[in-house]
Amino acid sequence: MKNRGFGRQGWWIIIYTLLLYLFSSSAADTLNVTTMGHAAIIGGVTSSSLLIWAAVGGFVSVPIVIIFGSAVKKKGVKWPTIILLILLAINWVTYGNCHTLVSYAVAATLLSALANTLNLVPTQQLMNNWFPKKKGIALGWSTMGMPIDSAISVGIFQYLMNHFGFKTPFIVWAIILVILAVILIFFVKGNPEEAGAYPDNEPVSKEEMEENLRLMNEYKSEFTFGRLMITKQFWAIVIIFGLMFMGLVGTMAQLVPRLMYVGIDQNMAIMWLTIASIVGIPTSFLWGLIDQRVGTKKTVVVYAVLWTLLMFVSALGSGRVSVGISVASVIFLSCMHGGMGNLMPSLVIQLFGRYDFASVNRFVVPFVVAIRTISLLLIPMVLAIVGEANGNLGFKYIYIVLGILSCISIICAFAVKDKCIGKE
Repeated sequence: MKNRGFGRQGWWIIIYTLLLYLFSSSAADTLNVTTMGHAAIIGGVTSSSLLIWAAVGGFVSVPIVIIFGSAVKKKGVKWPTIILLILLAINWVTYGNCHTLVSYAVAATLLSALANTLNLVPTQQLMNNWFPKKKGIALGWSTMGMPIDSAISVGIFQYLMNHFGFKTPFIVWAIILVILAVILIFFVKGNPEEAGAYPDNEPVSKEEMEENLRLMNEYKSEFTFGRLMITKQFWAIVIIFGLMFMGLVGTMAQLVPRLMYVGIDQNMAIMWLTIASIVGIPTSFLWGLIDQRVGTKKTVVVYAVLWTLLMFVSALGSGRVSVGISVASVIFLSCMHGGMGNLMPSLVIQLFGRYDFASVNRFVVPFVVAIRTISLLLIPMVLAIVGEANGNLGFKYIYIVLGILSCISIICAFAVKDKCIGKE
């Protein structure tokens, strides 16, 4: 296949999807500072205990993702996403105005659920529709939004809260989401054929373009829920990424408190998080490049091995209360961050194809979300057992458990076959 790049419209879709990844990831990343502020406002609670409601939101997102995924399958990706962006904007405002534990529980649960849905469904659907063959590189660019968010959102939230009041960053994020919804209404097409463009920017005849669009709108996938429940490839994807995402979600939400446990003050911890995230931005593209060059399965195997190593390095840093190893593990984590969001949809596209993607992904995502959400219960539970004063020991145990679970991901990554079983 001759490489013609992405084309002007293709690049616009990549940039827009990057923004969706960025502003959906901030719900989890900003927990590093928002839980501390909410704990002080509510009173009588700890910041780590408030993570439980983000976990509840993860479980609530399971039915929401299924409903949203079904809407995308039937109506296309555009209008369901517009509605989702507006709902999330409203939720950010209410989240910043919580003064009681009950109001926080409701707002935090909804924020986690809606942000998970935005992060994992419309982003991946847009990439599948526009770049079914160039998925690795396209996802490599667009998933840069996740480490970019880690680099900027925590610092921005802290600055705005300190200088303009606690509620300010929540309002700013809501305004940005409304702007993204308006852009989607007027300037974004769900499929390249609707924009007079081509998938992967590879020109086809007008007749072929019209036939592609007809198939996308009328195609009835054989991969129903019942069929997927007995499909090995489906379960391989769910286990591989569900267990690795446990480590990602849990650690990203508590990077600042974890560094504070080893003796780094909050401002310095946020600085290291920012530096690490900046380092992680180009590596997001690197994972996409590796995916495109050597194949998705091989890349997933390498990624799973390195991810498992990261979990045990993080346990070592926490166990020895080593500032150097802890900071190194944070940088290591940031270099892996974008790859997680890149490789999961890439493997779904690889195994099920462009036409079956929507039917399969609407069930892959909720299963993965349900598994990864367990980490937000694991962290406060372990920290509560060992006591807040023994946080380093608690994080050591957490990372050991996550490392052992990641070993299962390695086994599944080696075992899965990379032949497409859907319509190509």
